[in-house]
Amino acid sequence: MRIKKSVEEKNDLNKSKVKKNNKLFFIITGVSLIFILSCVYFTYFVNNLYFKNFKDEVNVKVFEKYKEVKEEACYGNKIRCKKVKYSVKGSVNTNKVGVYKITYVIKYKDKIYKKLKKVNVIDKKKPTINIEGEISYVCPNGKIQGAKVTATDNYDGDITDKIKYKISGNKVIYKVKDSSGNIYKKEFSASVNDTTPPTIILNGDEVMYLGLSKPYEEPGYTAIDDCDEDITSNVTVEGNVDSSSKGEYKLTYRVKDSYGNEAVKERIIKVFERNNYKPEALGDKVIYLTFDDGPGPYTAKLLDILKKYDVKATFFVIGVNNNFDDLIAREYNEGHTVALHSYTHNYAAIYTGIDAFMDDLIRIQDKVKQYTNFESKIIRFPGGSSNTVSRKYRVNIMSELTSKVEELGFRYFDWNISSGDAGSTTDTNVVISNVINNIVPGRANVVLQHDIKGFSVDAVESIIEYGLSNGYVFAPLTMDSPVVHQRVNN
Repeated sequence: MRIKKSVEEKNDLNKSKVKKNNKLFFIITGVSLIFILSCVYFTYFVNNLYFKNFKDEVNVKVFEKYKEVKEEACYGNKIRCKKVKYSVKGSVNTNKVGVYKITYVIKYKDKIYKKLKKVNVIDKKKPTINIEGEISYVCPNGKIQGAKVTATDNYDGDITDKIKYKISGNKVIYKVKDSSGNIYKKEFSASVNDTTPPTIILNGDEVMYLGLSKPYEEPGYTAIDDCDEDITSNVTVEGNVDSSSKGEYKLTYRVKDSYGNEAVKERIIKVFERNNYKPEALGDKVIYLTFDDGPGPYTAKLLDILKKYDVKATFFVIGVNNNFDDLIAREYNEGHTVALHSYTHNYAAIYTGIDAFMDDLIRIQDKVKQYTNFESKIIRFPGGSSNTVSRKYRVNIMSELTSKVEELGFRYFDWNISSGDAGSTTDTNVVISNVINNIVPGRANVVLQHDIKGFSVDAVESIIEYGLSNGYVFAPLTMDSPVVHQRVNN
């Protein structure tokens, strides 16, 4: 009996659950039907503001003109649309990739309706890779030799720095991607190697001169490789410079690129003593530096250079540079020979006769004596004893003058090395070359320069360093110096 009752209770419980589920179904169905009917009612029978066939999102290509689509704004329902006016807020810049939002607004019968449209300015055009020239080979790091590789994009412009490469056998694949993600690939066959050694560029000169006991300061260097580019940090320097000992020292600069190609460069440092001028023992390697037409604006700098190396020189002065007269005294007091050139340096005046020349010569002699308390008798003719310009003013004047000045106790000196600073060049390096290439041992090397020429004064230090490092002594001209005369041509 108990078992039969339990079965009946269970059946009653199941019937109760079914009734509840059916009730819930009818409730949900009823609510849904009401919602659907409401939507239909409001859509087809209630008047509202809306846009007909409105697109929420559109795309436009970068740099193309954006044309605003004329929308259809309605007041009504799906069955009936009364066209009404609307306004647009926002703008689109098609010159710039991005997302722009445009708001469409309808105002009608105190009602407001807004609709948002998203405008995407996009770039779908791929960049390009350009190769200019003929490819000789491709470096192991992908850099092309013999040709220039560039990449351009319609939107980003030059994107060469974004090029990536991949080497597969004898093929090189270049790839570049623009800011919009567009990718372009270019593949070609080429020999992948590197047989060109790098280049070492030395700062300063390859031959340097260093005064005894002066510390050596490395001017520096740069190493460039066609594939690896700047590899200065890989340079090694062999050798050392002992500036406490006179002599010639060599520094060797070495560098290898990533493919094993090596470059070698050498620098020679010549350590020399200061000038050791002794009038009684000059030897057979003597240089006489002489300067005409001063003193001038560069004379003080020249005197500083000469003092630095303890070099004595000869100044053939003139009398018209009154702003620098005090330098005549300095020249004399620092042990240089102050000699006579001319007071006026006016060919048309001094070469008209012996009296005219002597009057000018005595005037400059008196001026030198005024500042030095010394009567100088060493002279140099303007233009040298071989000048032919003087013939315009008097024939045979130079023959007469060369004899007359010696008769009066003067000694005249010409030169056998011209720096070229009187007219043939204004280049300091050319002046240096003109002088050092014409210095010859075993004779009195008398050099002509002008201390009124800044570029010529700038050459003096290099000339001194060359001379001292090659065993020459620099001396001033004296009344006992070997005579250097040119051929008299008038």
